[in-house]
Amino acid sequence: MPDEYYSYSRLQLFKQCPAHYRFRYIEKIPEPARSIESYLGICQHEALEWLYNERRKDSNILFDDLINRFNSQWTGNWDSNIMIMTAQWQASDYYQLGLRSLAGYFRRNYPFDEPVHGTEIDLMVCLDDDANYRLRSVIDRVDDHGSGRWSIHDYKTGKRMLSPAQARSDLQMRIYWLALIRNMPSVQRVDVAWHYLRHGRDLVIEDVGWNFRRSVNMLKKRIDHLQAADLHPAEMASNESILCNWCYHWDRCPAKQGQEHPARPA
Repeated sequence: MPDEYYSYSRLQLFKQCPAHYRFRYIEKIPEPARSIESYLGICQHEALEWLYNERRKDSNILFDDLINRFNSQWTGNWDSNIMIMTAQWQASDYYQLGLRSLAGYFRRNYPFDEPVHGTEIDLMVCLDDDANYRLRSVIDRVDDHGSGRWSIHDYKTGKRMLSPAQARSDLQMRIYWLALIRNMPSVQRVDVAWHYLRHGRDLVIEDVGWNFRRSVNMLKKRIDHLQAADLHPAEMASNESILCNWCYHWDRCPAKQGQEHPARPA
């Protein structure tokens, strides 16, 4: 198999901005900075991964244990390249948001008796067994309820929430679903759940039942389009949008060169 693989984040970045995609995936330029929203999400995900891994060892997790884990991640991995875009917010505001979000999740889900199969599950699938269509998924949490019933859980730390109609066409979760049913032979039914930590709400679709062939064909078309574009990287143009404020390649972006980035160091 080739080393090349595709992922939801790769496909989505090309759709959002081909130039940013070129910087990251073709020229492989390291990201010069990262947003504090991204940093907060990483710290929250790590804390919840730790929580469920500890519960699988039959450990009794207290709220203070979870917060201590979050604190160690927040302080231990902090660096000078973390940026803030929102003028009215300071780093302490994001930290407090992280605490409140985890507190709400802890209250809603304690004592965490979910039948967790694993966290940060790394799955690879070749669409139609073709290595040219190799997809990688890293799933926040997968539960095995027995009798062929599984559930996929995705933690969302940002502002945006999907409507039920949007959730049913969500590409990221569909990729996770494909990876799961191709890697776990006992799968008969899959529930999918989005956990919106900031909002304290969950969105669940039971027995999602997406069309397998339609899903595979849709993803192969997306990858075909991307592979064709990869042959002509110089033609990958900038796509200006509000997302530019969370991109830190302005010094090399044709649309932003010479402009001052509005974000500030956290």
